[in-house]
Order: sequence, then C-alpha cells, then structure tokens
Amino acid sequence: MTPGQGPGREVLESGFRVLRALPDADEHRQMSSLAELTSIPRSTVHRLLRQLRRSKAVELRADRRWAVSPHLLGIAGRAQPLEGVRTSVNRVIQTLRDQTGATVSLVVPTETSLVAMEMIPGREELPIDAYAGIEMPDLTAAALVLDPNHRQSPRVRPFAAAVDDQDLINGLTCYARLLTLPGGQRASLQIATSSRVRAENFAAHVQRAGKAIEALAARNGH
Repeated sequence: MTPGQGPGREVLESGFRVLRALPDADEHRQMSSLAELTSIPRSTVHRLLRQLRRSKAVELRADRRWAVSPHLLGIAGRAQPLEGVRTSVNRVIQTLRDQTGATVSLVVPTETSLVAMEMIPGREELPIDAYAGIEMPDLTAAALVLDPNHRQSPRVRPFAAAVDDQDLINGLTCYARLLTLPGGQRASLQIATSSRVRAENFAAHVQRAGKAIEALAARNGH
C-alpha cells in the first residue's frame, strides 16, 4: 500500500462524494438518488451520512431528509478569501508542518464556534483529536488571537500571536498567529506540540507562514 492510500482515505473520499452530491439529490428518493449519483451502495451512503452528521457537516431535518449543515456552510463562507489559492495555502501549511513537526491548523470563526478548516497532524501523538472540521476550545491560542477581548491576556504575544502552554490540556502546547484576510475576514494559523518541545519555540516559522498565507489571500482578493 502506498503512502496516503488505505481504508481511511477511501472513507474520506467517499464522504466528500456524498457531500458534493447532496444538493443535487432528488429529495423524494434521497438515499437512492445519492447512491446513483455517487456509485456508492445505499447502505454505505446512509452510514457515511451518519458519520458526517457527527462532525456537523450534514444535518437530518424534521422531514427526515438530509441537508448540508449551516455549520459547514459557515466554514465555507469563512474560507471564501482563500478560494482559488487553497492549493498554495495547503503547501504553506504542509511546509510549516515539515519544518516544525507540529500539528498545524487553519482555524476560522463561525457564528457559534471556532472550527479547524484545515488540519495536518504532526509527527508526534497529541492528547487531542486532530482532523479538519473539529471545533476548537474557546480559550485555545487560536481563540485568543481571534477575540479582541483577550488582548490583555498574559498569554498574548507580539505580532498578533498567543500561546497555550498546557493551560487547557496537560502535555499540549500551542502557538497561534492572527491572519488578516481580504474583506475584513480573519482566521488563525496554529501549531500544536507536546510539552517536550514548546510550540512557541517555532514562533518565527509560524509568523513566516502566516505572512505567506496573507500574501496569497491578498493577491487572490484583487
């Protein structure tokens, strides 16, 4: 089996196929229509929808029909300044992960929470779940830089940054930098490491990556 392939990737790709097909499915025979549109067995479609519901990507309405959730639509709206440069942004994030070995997240605010729009796991196991779409804790480093009410926190650092040095979870440290995007939108670039190597040690790498993402977004906004 080659790197990047396997059951996990197949499930992820199938889930995205169902998500993409959902708006086009016949609402009166939704399961059968999704199976036809995706070439995925109906029973598997149903299982994937239940998994997507747990991650708040879809919701089951009162009429027992599935729909893309407002939670996911909120993430998509926040990602708009990066549309057209997502591949380049992902390269920046991957490079940051390779340089630091840390888990790297691109965090965006929605109406009700903070969500990791992108997340690349690092080299070491951390005491957290690490996957794109996960909600972030309210007081993580990413949250501090996104909320102006926390500007006087002792965890705030220069250059629009903040840290989490085992303040929320033992054995976990984070460093985050604010991203200012076109249209007044904001996001946060965060790395997470174990307490063995503090995330703040890689502040310069995060700052450079943040500037690169802002430059990509600015060019895309013109």
